[in-house]
Amino acid sequence: MLASSAPRSPRVARRPAAGLAVAAGLVVALGAVRPVHAADPMPVPPGVLRGVDVVEQPGAQVPLDARFRDHTGRPVILAEVIRGDLPVLVTFNYSSCPQLCDAQLAGLVKALAAVRLVPGRQFRIATIILAPGETPARAARTRDSHVAKLRELGGDVVADGWTFLLSHDGKDARAIDAVARATGFGYRYDARQDEYAHPASLVALSATGTVTRYVHGLTPVGADLEATILRAGLAEYSAASGFLMACFHWDPDGRAAWGRRLMRYGALGFASLLVLVVAAVLWRRSRHPSGVTPS
Repeated sequence: MLASSAPRSPRVARRPAAGLAVAAGLVVALGAVRPVHAADPMPVPPGVLRGVDVVEQPGAQVPLDARFRDHTGRPVILAEVIRGDLPVLVTFNYSSCPQLCDAQLAGLVKALAAVRLVPGRQFRIATIILAPGETPARAARTRDSHVAKLRELGGDVVADGWTFLLSHDGKDARAIDAVARATGFGYRYDARQDEYAHPASLVALSATGTVTRYVHGLTPVGADLEATILRAGLAEYSAASGFLMACFHWDPDGRAAWGRRLMRYGALGFASLLVLVVAAVLWRRSRHPSGVTPS
């Protein structure tokens, strides 16, 4: 267990993390859809990513009374995850994220496998699901896949070491927003694409729920992550590390969504045709077991 003490005075000035220009460029690099007749990627309009940033707020207190459900469906408040005995790493993700969330969590798992600390023993992890409509069953599957990968890489997680937190009623995002605001985590929902534009960052909290450090990017360095956890356990503030990346799949004409629907319906049609062919063959064989059909 890490020692916990009263927070020291912040040694890091409050400042915005890497700006939207970096985020927008990386979004395009991470798979923005190209128009049919264009040689270059369609640039992401600045307004789409407005507010999608991290404004670092060392020393800020997260709302411990925020109401959630965990990945088992049990109602919890944030204070049950941040219980005053271990520091906590917070990530913001959602299971249907088209690109960066899975990569971010996979990078975190890789880093966790390289440290000597075990979630649930020396620290905890809380993944806050941005999509209020996500179900506990879906979140549990996502969590289980990453926990399994961590163990495959030689790491471990104690039972309550990694908690996924969801909207308490499947639609109310106020608790999600409250924690995001407290940590300076900016994100936006795009209704047309049913996606969330958000940074890839984790936030380290002291055992009492104060922000101590930000780690930006997809794959933290194991030694840096371990130092982040140890300092959070001592409630020590430190400068952020890594580069800010934003997750958003820009589809200006809706072609990607149309393409996904076309592929889905095409696959369904092919499967239906295959079933009909197999059924016809079996029916023909049942009518003529010898394999010889009358001319």
